[in-house]
Amino acid sequence: MKMNAVSVYSFTSLAWLSVEALPLIIWPALISSLLSVDVERGAHMPVNEIQAYFARSLGFAQIAVGLLIVVLSGALPLTSLTVSKEEGSPYTDSVVLISMFYHAWSGFYAYLRYNSSQGQVGFLLGALGSGALATFGLWILLFADDKGHISRRTGADKRTSGFPFDNREADKKRVPKKEL
Repeated sequence: MKMNAVSVYSFTSLAWLSVEALPLIIWPALISSLLSVDVERGAHMPVNEIQAYFARSLGFAQIAVGLLIVVLSGALPLTSLTVSKEEGSPYTDSVVLISMFYHAWSGFYAYLRYNSSQGQVGFLLGALGSGALATFGLWILLFADDKGHISRRTGADKRTSGFPFDNREADKKRVPKKEL
């Protein structure tokens, strides 16, 4: 299976969102208790059922968003028909754009929380991971789907130049072919 840049981005986004979601689903009490500290006593506050529900719901929503990114980007073929791989999904650019904004805002928010929380490493890791995915998504939107400069006749890239090397053979005047 050939993996193009959009497929790599889609599966990486799913993996990152799953890494963020699994602790929320498996240990919602741990995550909620770590985030809620009683300042007066210096102890963690007990977690009620609604906090556990919201933590699990957020985890399932993150996995659902990751699966939507994979499916709508065309990385996971959903049909058994042999369709041309060059066409791709019509939603690829919009899915990458929306998920890129999601990762950018998530990374920005994690960075803000890192600065305001006396330097907790978890926020820094979240900011770095989301920032890397946002940067990769921006790169895909700018450069990954540029097929307009490929020659139909030869299949070569028309954007290549001879700099800093000259192509002296191409600069010579063409000698007319001898007629037979």
